[in-house]
Amino acid sequence: MAQISERPTAKARDARQVKSDAALREGLLALLTRQPFDRITVRDIVAEAGIGYATFFRHYPSKDALLDAVAGEEIEALLHLTAPLLSPDDTRATCLALASYVDERRAVWSALLTGGAAGHLREQFARLAAQIPAAEHPSGWLPNELGVIFGVSATVEILAWWLRQAPDFPVERVAEILDRLVITPTVGSLREG
Repeated sequence: MAQISERPTAKARDARQVKSDAALREGLLALLTRQPFDRITVRDIVAEAGIGYATFFRHYPSKDALLDAVAGEEIEALLHLTAPLLSPDDTRATCLALASYVDERRAVWSALLTGGAAGHLREQFARLAAQIPAAEHPSGWLPNELGVIFGVSATVEILAWWLRQAPDFPVERVAEILDRLVITPTVGSLREG
């Protein structure tokens, strides 16, 4: 019987953990819309999330770890959409998918890119992008590592610029800008290789 009573407790704890984790993530994103990441403290995050200080450390060892978790999920989803960018086939459609995804999650990406965490996000994005198998195709003139760094940095800067514009700046226009300024020139290096 002890096992029967332990299972609901474990489930309740799991539900609380999920709720606390979601509150921490939302709290961080809300704070990022108001101040740079380096000025945000763990106390700020827990106050915004409405949870106890010690609870934070049951989930994350630091505010950087929390940012890594939030940014990592978003970047992984975005990379899933953008992996085809590394192939010369229909880059415009992939850029449109990327811009549409960011637009659908505009509040999150605005917080991440314009809220003082862009540098941190750029580093994590480059690290994860470099792990995509398609990123390992050699080109004739552009070193792979530099291609990834350039592509990620330019994409992050364009998206951050776009997110600071009026919300009605067309997704299609951003996709065109990404394709013409970043993707086509970078992917073109694969064709020349």
